[in-house]
Amino acid sequence: MRLSFIFPVLLCAVILTGCNSSRKAVSPAAGPVAVTVSERYDVLTGSYGAWTDVTVPLSIDIVSPKSFSISGRARMIRGKSVDISLRMLGFEVGRLYATTDSVYGMVKVGKTYMAESLAEIFPGMPFTLGNLQDMLMGRLFYMGSDSPVAGDFKKFDAESVEGGWILIPKTHPAGLEYGFNLTFDNLLRSLVIAVTQKNIVAQCDYSAAYVDSKMGPLMSDLRVKSDTPRYKIDASLSWRWNDARWNEGAVTTWSMPKGYKRVKAADLVKSIK
Repeated sequence: MRLSFIFPVLLCAVILTGCNSSRKAVSPAAGPVAVTVSERYDVLTGSYGAWTDVTVPLSIDIVSPKSFSISGRARMIRGKSVDISLRMLGFEVGRLYATTDSVYGMVKVGKTYMAESLAEIFPGMPFTLGNLQDMLMGRLFYMGSDSPVAGDFKKFDAESVEGGWILIPKTHPAGLEYGFNLTFDNLLRSLVIAVTQKNIVAQCDYSAAYVDSKMGPLMSDLRVKSDTPRYKIDASLSWRWNDARWNEGAVTTWSMPKGYKRVKAADLVKSIK
């Protein structure tokens, strides 16, 4: 494996996430015995079920840039949209909506909304919307492509480490490196993204696997930590995959709210009480 900036960062992630989660993970269903890293990759990515849409409850706990917790419901259309309704006491208080090139949000209290490009929300990180959905679900992906990663082990460098294995793409977008840290049970443990030109490192830690009979392993808990030039991010998201509804032909739409004041993303988060 070639030496890269992201490799030592991933090794640190292995150490930091090596202890057991407070919620016991569920191992994937029994399948072919995988010995080599390439076999592990094929078993894992081969278990990913195809989907067109999903509706699933979730809860969000944000420490920074502002501390608050909220529940909601997400509706995702594969590769097209992510629509999250934020609710308190059964009433919608806010909404987040992402398309292939833009991110929108609104908070009903105070009547504020935001509209920014994906590039503004993720500076230096050329995510596709499909990449973002895979990241939220705890699946492997190849940045910049929405094509399934099954059968594409040749695009990655891989190495066994204590308690698991590391997967790093052989090529990266300019100014960026990223990689995955997985257990020997083929569960995603962490994703690390480094924007080398901007000195930004973001780490997503995963726990509490849920294995769907058709969709394969899905990670229920995700924690994101990063320091960006604009603000510090420390947030956790928990999915209730056991209550998810798949491939029902769901649709999502967004229209600019009338009478609302446009603000920046950080200001929108601060407006939620």
